[in-house]
Formats: sequence, structure tokens, C-alpha cells
Amino acid sequence: MKVLLLLAVAAVALLGCAQRYKMTLTNGNSISTSSKPKLNKAGNAYVYKDHQGKETWISAGRVLEIAPE
Repeated sequence: MKVLLLLAVAAVALLGCAQRYKMTLTNGNSISTSSKPKLNKAGNAYVYKDHQGKETWISAGRVLEIAPE
């Protein structure tokens, strides 16, 4: 019983890490990401993984809002 409970807690914890994010751009378009966008060291671009798992970036000046989906 304890093992089953432990597995259930682990599954919920892992699902919490797989949250998708929506970036709203200054032109009104939006981008759905499969990882939380992070500002790069230079502070001029957000780096994120797209729906195919490919790491990509977008200029920080084009991003209006980042919110969980």
C-alpha cells in the first residue's frame, strides 16, 4: 500500500514539472511552449523548448507576457 502511495505522489510531482506555458507577443500572437521560458544571461532573449522539443529563442522585446496554460 505504501509503495502505491509513493508512486502516486511521484507521478503527481512529475506532472507538475511538465506544465506548458503561453507567451503573448507584442503583436498579439501567442506561442505555446513545452518548457518555462528563461531569460538568457545577456537578458535580451527568452530560451524555451517548442512543441517538438527543439530549443529555440525569441527576442525579449517581443514578449509581452508569459503565463502557464
